[in-house]
Amino acid sequence: MYQKGRVFAHTTVYPGSEIGYHVHENDAEIYYILSGEGRYNDNGNVVKVSAGDVTMTGSGEGHGIEAIGNEPIEMIALILYTE
Repeated sequence: MYQKGRVFAHTTVYPGSEIGYHVHENDAEIYYILSGEGRYNDNGNVVKVSAGDVTMTGSGEGHGIEAIGNEPIEMIALILYTE
């Protein structure tokens, strides 16, 4: 990724599991939800996400996602350096 990115991945979060809340420093992360439903914590603001939704967390901001329902969340995760 020409030293501009750290991660470009297809990720699965299974029901009852989560990617815990964490803060990004010097990078930003984007999720594109392919399938499933989840609770997305965007700097303390929790919203429901599902297929077709896109989230963005900038440098200095935090996020996390929890799979809800009976199916896993499948998503594309992209982390790009901001500096």
